[in-house]
Amino acid sequence: MRLFIYSEARAKLDALDRSQAIIEFDLDGNILTANDNFLRTVGYELKEIQGRHHSIFLEPGDRSSNAYKTFWASLAGGAHRSGEFRRFAKGGREIWLQASYNPVLGRHGKPIKVIKFASDVTAQKLQNADYEGQIQAIHKSQAVIEFGLDGVIAKANDNFLKAVGYDLDEIQGRHHSLFVEPSYRDSAEYRAFWEALARGEYQAGEYRRVGKNGRDVWLQASYNPIFDMNGRLFKVVKFATDITLQVQERTRREVLQRDIDSDLGGISASVSEASSQALSAATASNEVSAKVQAVASGAEELATSINEISLQVSQALKVSMEAVAQAQQTNAIVEGLVSASQKIGEIVALIDRVAGQTNLLALNATIEAARAGPAGRGFAVVASEVKTLAMQTARATEEIGNQILGSQTMTQEAAGAIENIAATITRINEISAAIAAAVEQQAAVTQKMSANMQAAAEGVAAISSSTDEIARSTQFIDEAARKVREFSRTLV
Repeated sequence: MRLFIYSEARAKLDALDRSQAIIEFDLDGNILTANDNFLRTVGYELKEIQGRHHSIFLEPGDRSSNAYKTFWASLAGGAHRSGEFRRFAKGGREIWLQASYNPVLGRHGKPIKVIKFASDVTAQKLQNADYEGQIQAIHKSQAVIEFGLDGVIAKANDNFLKAVGYDLDEIQGRHHSLFVEPSYRDSAEYRAFWEALARGEYQAGEYRRVGKNGRDVWLQASYNPIFDMNGRLFKVVKFATDITLQVQERTRREVLQRDIDSDLGGISASVSEASSQALSAATASNEVSAKVQAVASGAEELATSINEISLQVSQALKVSMEAVAQAQQTNAIVEGLVSASQKIGEIVALIDRVAGQTNLLALNATIEAARAGPAGRGFAVVASEVKTLAMQTARATEEIGNQILGSQTMTQEAAGAIENIAATITRINEISAAIAAAVEQQAAVTQKMSANMQAAAEGVAAISSSTDEIARSTQFIDEAARKVREFSRTLV
C-alpha cells in the first residue's frame, strides 16, 4: 500500500515537473535546484543559479525592501504565497510568472524548504496589459456606457456623462430611451434596434440623442454586444465620440454650401450672360468701328468738299462784290445820262421857246408885210419861210423833246433797274458772305467731326478690345466660380 501511494505521488510530481516550472529554495531563499522548464523560462543553466539567492530574479531596488524581507520571513514561517509575480530573467529580460510558493514541512511539521510551482504568463500578461492599455485609452478618448440586454444603464464613464450633461446617479438603472425623443422611443424602429442588439448584432452609425434639459447631442457611436467565456451574450457596451460641434458645423456648412451654390449659380448665369453680351458687344463694336471709320472717311471727304465750296463761294463773293461795284459805276453813268438828258431837255425847251418867238416874229413880219403892201412881199416871203422853218424847228424840237422825254423815262427806268440789280447783288453779296461764313463754320465742324469720328473709331476699337478682355475675364470668372463651388463642396 505504501508503495502504491509513493508511486502515485511520484507520478504526480513527474506530471508537475513536465508541465510546471519548478524551483526549490532553502528557508533563506537560496536556490537548491530547478527543473528544465524553469531554467528555460529564466534563460539560465542550473550551475549559473544554484546556491545563489532568489533575489537574482528581482530588480536591485526591490531586493533590500522590507516587503521582500517580510515575503521570505513568512515563507520560512510556513505561510503559503501565490499570485502573479514580476521577475527578471537572464540579461534583464522581464517575465511574468503565475506562481505559488509552497513551504515543505518535515517530520516534525516544521518548514524545511520552499518549492515554487510556476507558469510563464508573460505573453498573456503582456497581451492583457495591451488590452488594458487599449481599454484605458478608449476610456480616455471615448464616451463609454454599458447596458444590460434590456437597455438598462449599468455604468458610464466621465466622457459620456460630460457629453449628455448628467451625473452617473441620475442615469444609472434607467433605460437607454432616456436619451431619445419620445416619438422615436415608441417607434417600431427603436424596438427593432434593441432586438438586434439582443441577438448579438453590432450596430454603428451617427446618432442624434437628447442630453439633459433636452439638449441635442450627436454621437458617432458603436453598440457592441459582449459575450462571456461561454459564448453567452450578457451586456452591450457603447463606444461613442461627441460630434455635436462637428454636426452643427457641418449643418452650417451645408446651409452655407446651398447659399454658395445658389449664389454661384446666379453668378455663373450672370457671368455667362455677361460673357455672351460682351461677345455680342465686341462683334457689334467691331461693326460700329468699321462704320465709324467709314463715316470718318466720309467726313474727311465732306470737309474737303466744303473747303472747295468755301473757296468757290469766296470767289463768288468776290465776283458779286465786283458786280456791285460795276453796278454802282453804271448807276453813276446812268445818273449822268439822266442829268445830261435833263440839260438837253432844257436846251430843247430853249430852242422851242426860240422857235416860238421866231414863229411869232414871222407872224408879225407877215402882218407887217401885208401892211406894207407890195413893198413888203419879199419880206413876206422871207417871213413865210422863217415861219415855216420855225414851225419845222418847233416840230423837230417837239420830236426831240419827246425822244428826250422817252430817253429820260427809259434812263430813269434803267437807273431804277440798276438800283434793283445793285440791291440784289448787295443781297447776294450778303447771302454769299453768310454762306461763306456758314460754310467756313461747317468746315470747322466737319473737321472737328472728322477728328471726333476718328477718335471714336479708335475708342470703339479700344472698346472692342476691352469687351474681348471682358469676355475672357468672365469666362475665367465662370470657371473660377465652378471651381469655388466644387471646392466648397469638399468642405462639407
